Amino acid sequence: MRAAALAAISVVLLLSGTDGAAPRREWQKRWVYIASNLYVDENVQKIEDVLRRARAADYTGVLFSDTKTLTWPLLGEPERWKRNAAKVRAAATKLGLELVVSVFPFGYSESFLANDPNLAAGLPIREAALVRRGDRLVPEEPAGVGNGSFEEYRGDRAADFGLQDDSGNGSFIDTKIFREGRASIRFENTGVVNEHGLGRVFQRIAVKPWQQYRIRVWMKTERLTADMIGVVALVSRRSLQYQDLAIPEGQGFRYVDSAEDLTTDWVEQSVTFNSLNYTSVIVGAGVWGAKGGKIWWDDLRVDAVPTLNVLRRETLPLAVTGRRGAVYEEGRDFDRIADPALGRSRWPGTYDTRHEPPAIGVPAGSRIREGERVSLSCYHPAIIYGGRVSCTLVNDKIFDLCRRQIEWTNETKGFRSSGELLAFNIRRCREIAKRTGRGKPLYVWSDMFDPYHNARGGYYLVNNSFAESWKGLDPEVTVMKWGEPEKAGKSLAFFSRRVKRIMIAGFYDGDVKANHALWANAIGEAPNVVGVMYTTWRGDYSKLEEFARVWWGGARAAPERR
Repeated sequence: MRAAALAAISVVLLLSGTDGAAPRREWQKRWVYIASNLYVDENVQKIEDVLRRARAADYTGVLFSDTKTLTWPLLGEPERWKRNAAKVRAAATKLGLELVVSVFPFGYSESFLANDPNLAAGLPIREAALVRRGDRLVPEEPAGVGNGSFEEYRGDRAADFGLQDDSGNGSFIDTKIFREGRASIRFENTGVVNEHGLGRVFQRIAVKPWQQYRIRVWMKTERLTADMIGVVALVSRRSLQYQDLAIPEGQGFRYVDSAEDLTTDWVEQSVTFNSLNYTSVIVGAGVWGAKGGKIWWDDLRVDAVPTLNVLRRETLPLAVTGRRGAVYEEGRDFDRIADPALGRSRWPGTYDTRHEPPAIGVPAGSRIREGERVSLSCYHPAIIYGGRVSCTLVNDKIFDLCRRQIEWTNETKGFRSSGELLAFNIRRCREIAKRTGRGKPLYVWSDMFDPYHNARGGYYLVNNSFAESWKGLDPEVTVMKWGEPEKAGKSLAFFSRRVKRIMIAGFYDGDVKANHALWANAIGEAPNVVGVMYTTWRGDYSKLEEFARVWWGGARAAPERR
């Protein structure tokens, strides 16, 4: 059995089993979603238990995902993964369950990037300013934060910050607890004095377009509870960064975006953003939905970091140029530029911004003179959440990795938009799966092809639009529709005009009956809805039987095959 990480963009391939007993009501397919790690032996028994319960409740299939689909050969004991995968496949076949496994994990791309971290999708850095100092090319500092150490203030109001929530009531200059200097800023009673629990301190700074900047700030908490904590880079209402914060755990760190009675000593936070085409950005830190406790911030600063997580591959050129059009050569005028920590954070395929960017050496005989200013153009990944990065959708090496799952294909280049690029990607993925999958049915998650969900402009850090990605969908591919059911009516009508079959991926660990009622209203007369899937994001199967009763009245199970 071959499996892959479930992603925002993912193709799934039927591997074994049957459609089960005759359909009840209108549902030809009644699935359960299982995400697990087959490298852990005890997970096999847990999976088999869920499969047996599902069969008893008249489910007909399982959508299975394992993030190690493209990395298991790199594991210490690869045969263990293969052995456990075979057990799960045998269990599904014995129970007569259709087994569908996620492949081509675009979006959440760790398993692709574990093989080659330079296959990350790249954001451009254009003409980053460097200057030669001795035997190094070092970044100039085009961005700076005023009063980032909070040493200048009037009462409890910090100088230079355009926004500071509830100074003197919920935010205070603290001259007794600080990380450096003589002061910090402290937020407390935020949920009492601010109806939305907002405790933020923001400042607008000047930036140069198309540069990578790193925001660093020290944070300390005491029994903090808040819906969200974060370090921000904003332009109007658009966020330029989506990285979570890090707190110590064991010998390393874990990522957090909220707090529940959180207490930490001073810990430095570090996030990056690309300035895109903007000349000023709002930076800062804060809490949202705070309910109790305290948080301190100190030593807020912003630096240009053009070589941090620099990407190196043939399709992402790197250039160092001087005045009057001089082009300098890598290996002759400056040493090769590469980040040895790229994509090697907590595990292969994850990225971080805490490590120092690699220095650029200048060898003897370089034509770059002491004190000369030059420009570096290159690419870096956009990191979101806990070190996640999306991979390229077009590079030939990505399709080589797809071939490791199914077979081989080639690349093409040149796209007017991200939507057109994604349409190409899904067509190529289907070609690979169809060619080597021996006619097995294919399924795809809906969101990145749904104009009422993510197939639109303004999607995270995408600088154009995912519109028209749906043009890459083949009518024979079944769309797994998920998302907010109260908004799904238009989506279902949209897909009904484009594909032959749709399945509802519902539930999401909430109230089964309420969720069913919303979906029933959304489905309406959509003729192409052929099935439904118990979709848990938390691995919670406590409502498996209730889901079956509500959606198709429960059922008798067919006997196991012997």
